[in-house]
Amino acid sequence: MKLVKYFLQKKSVTILLLILIAAGGIFSYIKMGKLEDAPFTIKQALVVTPYPGASPMEVQTQVTDVLEEAIQSLGELYYLKTENRAGLSKITVYVKKETRAEEMQQLWDKLRRKVGDVQSKLPAGAGTSVVNDDFGDVLGVFYGITGQGATYRELETEAKRLKNEVLKVKDVAKVEIYGVQSPTINITLSPAVMARSGITTADIARAFEAQNKVVDAGGIDTDRNRVRIESTGNFYSLDDIRELTIVSRSGEHFRLADIAAIEEGYLTPASNKMRINGQEAVGVAISTVPTGNVVDMARLVKTQTEEFVKTMPEGYTLDALYDQGYESDVANQGFILNLIISVITVVAILLFFIGLKNGLLVGSGLIFSIFATLIVMMAGGIALQRMSLAAIIIAMGMLVDNAIVVSDSALVNMQRGMRKRVAILRACSSTALPLLAATVIAILTFLPIYYSPHITGELLSSLVIVIGVSLMFSWVFALTQTPFVIQEFVRRPRRDELKGELFNSKYFNKFREALHFVIRHRVVTIGLMVALLVVSAWSFKFIPKVFVPALDKQYFTIDMWLPEGTRIEETDRIATSIADYVQSHPEVEMISTYIGRTPPRYYLANVAFGPQPNYAQVLVKCKTSKESRKLNQELQNSIPKEFPEAFVKVNRFELSPLTEALIEARFLGPDAAVLDSLTNQAIEIMRKNPKVANARNEWGNQTMVIRPVYDPVKAGELGISKASMMESVKALSDGLPVGIYRDNEKKVPVLLKADGAAVINARSLGDYAVWNGDRSAPLSQVTSEIKTTWEFPQVRTYNRQLSMAAMCGVQPGSTMAEVHSEIRAEIEAMKLPDGYTFFWDSQYKDQKEGVEALATFFPLAFILLVVILVALFGNFREPIIILCILPLSLIGVAVGMLLTGFEFGFFPIAGWLGLMGMIIKNVIVLIDEINVQHRAGTDLYNSIIEATVSRTKPVLMAASTTVLGMIPLLFDIAFGGMAATIIFGLTFATLLTLFVTPALYALFYKVKRCK
Repeated sequence: MKLVKYFLQKKSVTILLLILIAAGGIFSYIKMGKLEDAPFTIKQALVVTPYPGASPMEVQTQVTDVLEEAIQSLGELYYLKTENRAGLSKITVYVKKETRAEEMQQLWDKLRRKVGDVQSKLPAGAGTSVVNDDFGDVLGVFYGITGQGATYRELETEAKRLKNEVLKVKDVAKVEIYGVQSPTINITLSPAVMARSGITTADIARAFEAQNKVVDAGGIDTDRNRVRIESTGNFYSLDDIRELTIVSRSGEHFRLADIAAIEEGYLTPASNKMRINGQEAVGVAISTVPTGNVVDMARLVKTQTEEFVKTMPEGYTLDALYDQGYESDVANQGFILNLIISVITVVAILLFFIGLKNGLLVGSGLIFSIFATLIVMMAGGIALQRMSLAAIIIAMGMLVDNAIVVSDSALVNMQRGMRKRVAILRACSSTALPLLAATVIAILTFLPIYYSPHITGELLSSLVIVIGVSLMFSWVFALTQTPFVIQEFVRRPRRDELKGELFNSKYFNKFREALHFVIRHRVVTIGLMVALLVVSAWSFKFIPKVFVPALDKQYFTIDMWLPEGTRIEETDRIATSIADYVQSHPEVEMISTYIGRTPPRYYLANVAFGPQPNYAQVLVKCKTSKESRKLNQELQNSIPKEFPEAFVKVNRFELSPLTEALIEARFLGPDAAVLDSLTNQAIEIMRKNPKVANARNEWGNQTMVIRPVYDPVKAGELGISKASMMESVKALSDGLPVGIYRDNEKKVPVLLKADGAAVINARSLGDYAVWNGDRSAPLSQVTSEIKTTWEFPQVRTYNRQLSMAAMCGVQPGSTMAEVHSEIRAEIEAMKLPDGYTFFWDSQYKDQKEGVEALATFFPLAFILLVVILVALFGNFREPIIILCILPLSLIGVAVGMLLTGFEFGFFPIAGWLGLMGMIIKNVIVLIDEINVQHRAGTDLYNSIIEATVSRTKPVLMAASTTVLGMIPLLFDIAFGGMAATIIFGLTFATLLTLFVTPALYALFYKVKRCK
C-alpha cells in the first residue's frame, strides 16, 4: 500500500496527474477519429478474367479452373467461390478468418503473383486477369450528378471535374465514378453494300489505323534551332470520320459517309446504369485515408461541393446519396447523449445511496476513468464509433464498482472509530487484491470475443479493448483517486456521531430474517433455482434468434432480380417502376437506382452483386429512421404483389455483410444435371413450408442460346472463314471494333454495325448475309444448322467443384433459425449419389463459424478464471460456489428477452459474457468479506449473515448503477438485446448474490445455525 500512501501524502503530484488526465481526455475526444461503425476487414478478393465468346461452361473449364489451381496453393486460403458467365470469369477468394488485417496486403501481393504466373496457360482470346484487392474499401461519401437533358458524356465531364476538386481535400484517399457509359462511334452499313463495294472490315480498320495513328514527323534544322513538324489529319470530330476514304481491294475509293451512317453512341449492352429520382445519373464515391477522420473529411468535402455546385451548368443537380461523415456524426452525437445520460444516472444513484458529497466524490472516479480511456483509445488508434462508445456505456456501472467498495469500506472503518488515513489504508489493503482479481476476471470473460477469428470478433474488438482498459483504470483510480478525495473532502465522524451498530436498522433486520430463512431452507432454495434454470433454458425456444442485429437508419435497400437472360434495358424499366412505386410513399425523401451491379461500397457491410443485366438495387432514404422501419416492413408485403415478375428482397442495413439468400442448401458434384435434380428436390421441400419466401435455384433459370454450327466444307467453298462468319454476326448485335478514335485522353472504339433490323429469331438469322470482302452468303449456306438450345447462364463452383444451391428467404415475422430448423431434417435426409456432397451455406454457416470461433478461446478464458479464483481463495470450494452461480444468471436473461421481445444472437451472448464478469466480481467481494469476518473470530454462520448484510448496500449500488446506466442502450436497435441481457440478468444476479450465494456457502461448508 506504499503507492496509495504516496498519493495521499504527495497532494501536488496527485492533483497534477488528475489535471493532466482530464486535459488529455478532453484533447483526445476532440482530436481522435470518428466513424459510424467499427471497421472490420473484408477478407475477400476478386479475380476477374474476360474470355469473349466463350460459354459459361467453357469459361469455367478453360479459364477459371486454371486460375483456381494456382490460387489454391495459397496457405492462407479458406475457400474459393466462382461465378462463370458467358465471356466472364469471376473468382471470389476467401482467406482464413484468423488472418490479421495487417497481413492482408502481403497476402494479396502473393495472390497477384500466382495469378500472373498462369496467364500464359489461359486460352487464346482470354483477357488479362485483374485482381481486385480493394474489394472491401469503403467509399463512404457518395454523391450523384443529374442534369436535365444531359447526356452521359456531359454527366461524366461534370463528375470528373468534381473528382479533381475533391481530390484536393485533406484526408481524401480515393474517388471512384460509377455509372459512366462507354462512348462509341457507330458505323452502320448493310451487308449488301459491303458485298457490292467489296469493302471488308479489315479495309475499314486499316483506314482508321493509317489516318488516326500518331506519327513522329521529325523536324527541320535552321542555323540555330530545330523546328518540330507536327503531323495532321487525325480525327477531331465526327465530320473528320465521315470524310475518311476507304479503299477496297479492287482499288476503288469510297467516302465513308457515302456508304454508312456514322453517329455517336454508347457501348451496348451497358454494363451498369444509375438513376436518381428517375433521372439518369453518374455517381461519385469518396473514401477517406485509413488514419483520417471521416467526419472532418466529409465536412470539408461538403464545403468543396457547395462551391462546385455554383460552377455547374444550369439544370444540373448534385445530391448527397450517402454521407458517412454525417451518419457518423449523428451516431456519435446520439451515443454521446446516451453516455451523458448514463453518467448522470450513475451519479444520481450514488447520491441517493451515499449522499450528495460522497456521491459526487465517488462519481468523479467514473469521469477520470473515461478520460484516461479516451487517451488510450487515441494512442491506440481506436476511433469513436458505435462499438467503442457502447463499450463505455456498458462499462459505466462497472467503473464505479471498485470505487464503491473502497469508499464504503473506508467510511465503515471511520464509523468504527478509526482515524481517517488508517481507515483509508485499511480499506485499500483489504480490498485491493480481491478487486484486482475480480476486475481481471471481468475482463477475461470478454477474452473469447476479442480473440474470435470470426468477423464479429473483429467487429467487437474495440468494444472489448475499451471495456478492458476502462475497468483496469477504474481499479487504479479506486486505489489512488478515491482515497485521495476521501482524505481531502470527506469529514471523519465525530465521536458523538459514531454508531454502536452499523447495520441495525429496520430494513437490515428484515433482510437478516430473510437470510436466516434462506439458509435454513438452503436445499429447497437451490432446488428452486435449478428448476427455474431448466424452465428458462426451455423458454429459449420461444425467443427469436438473429445472429447480428439490424441498424436503426433512415436508409434501406431493395435488391431485384429478373429472370436470367433479361435485357438490361428491361431491368432498368422494371427497376424504375419499383422506384416510382416506392417514391409514391410520403415517407421517402430520396431514391436512387443502380442497374447491372451494385454501387461502390459506400457502407462497409454492403454486399456486391454483378455485373449481371438482370439485377438492380434501389437505395431508399426516408425522412426518419422510424419511417424507414415502417416503410421497410410495408414494402416486404406489398412489392412482391405489385411486381410479381421480379424477385425482390427488401433489406435493412446490418452490422455484418448481407447474403444473397438467408438459407442456402448447397450441393457439390461433377454433373450439373444431377446437381440441378438435387437442388430442385430441396426447393420443393422449401416451398412446402409456409414460412419460406422465394425458394429458387442459385444458377437461375435456363436461357435460350442460338448456335450457328459452322460447316467448313460449305463455307470453304465460299471462302468464308469461321472468324469472318462470327465477326459478321457480332456486327449484327453488339458491333465489331474496327478502329480507335482518340477523344482527348479517351480512346473511343469505332464499331462497325450491320443493319439487321429484320433479324429477330433463328430463322431470320439464317437469311442474314455474312461476308468476307469478296463475296457474301446467307448464314444458312455456311452452317450445317442453326440450333436453338438452352443453357444455364451461369456456372458456379465451390473449391473447384461444380456447386449449386437451393436458396430461400423467410416470410416477414419469421427468422432464419426458425425456418431452417423446420426444413433441415427433410433436406438432410435426401439420398445423395456417390461423389456428391452437401452442406448448409449462407447465414447458417456464418453463424455456426461465429459461435465456434467464440468457443475457441472460451476454454482458455475459463481456465484462467478458475486459476485466479483458486489462487485468490486458496481452495476449491469457494471457486465452485462462484461457478455454480453463473449458469443461474440465464434465468434473468431469458425473462428479459421474453419481456422486451429482442432477438437472441451474438450481441446478447457478448452481453452475457460481460454479465458473468459482473456477477463474479460481486460474489468474490462477498465471499472475501465472509472470510475476513470469520478470521476475525466470528462464527461461520454469523459471518455469512453479517458479511452479506454489510455487502448489501455496495452490491445494490453497483447493480443499480449498471442497470440504470444501461437503460439508454435499451432503446438502440443494435445494442438493445445486449442491454436487455445485462439489465435483467444483473437484476436477477443481484438476488443470486445476496440470497443464493449465502445458501450455497452454507451448503458447501455444512454450516449449522449457532445458538
